Amino acid sequence: MGSKKIPKTLNGHFSLVLIITIMMVTHSHGFQLEIRNELSGRYRRLVYKCWSRENDLGWREDWPDQHKDWSFSMSLFHTYFYCNFHTGYGRVDKQVVASWEMKYQCGDREKCTWVAKKDGLYLRHWKTKFFSNKYGNERWNEYVQHDLLQKAWS
Repeated sequence: MGSKKIPKTLNGHFSLVLIITIMMVTHSHGFQLEIRNELSGRYRRLVYKCWSRENDLGWREDWPDQHKDWSFSMSLFHTYFYCNFHTGYGRVDKQVVASWEMKYQCGDREKCTWVAKKDGLYLRHWKTKFFSNKYGNERWNEYVQHDLLQKAWS
């Protein structure tokens, strides 16, 4: 009959496998950050700088109808992106624009869209609406946007 062998993963290597699995799960969530300039009026230029603890995304200058987006991995524990925004209407410093907790505030998509408007900085919330024809045999969905003011210019 002999003795039963313990699988290698349970013989001292289990903790290593567990740590690698946790790291893969917490760093595998793809995410997008988008910043849009929808300023109107006399002061339409938007200047901003974004960074996290690991990345500095640098300074950028956008004019109306321009946008910039970044893709990155979100860590479950410590990924926070901050931005300083400057316009002719005022500024917003150190606004948290992306974090794990914000994924649900941004809506149904894996993207957080921030919009600069004349009266402040908005978070664009996306909601999915589902439609079907009167027979119910064809279905489609559309994303509907709703902008929520997060911070007025100071």
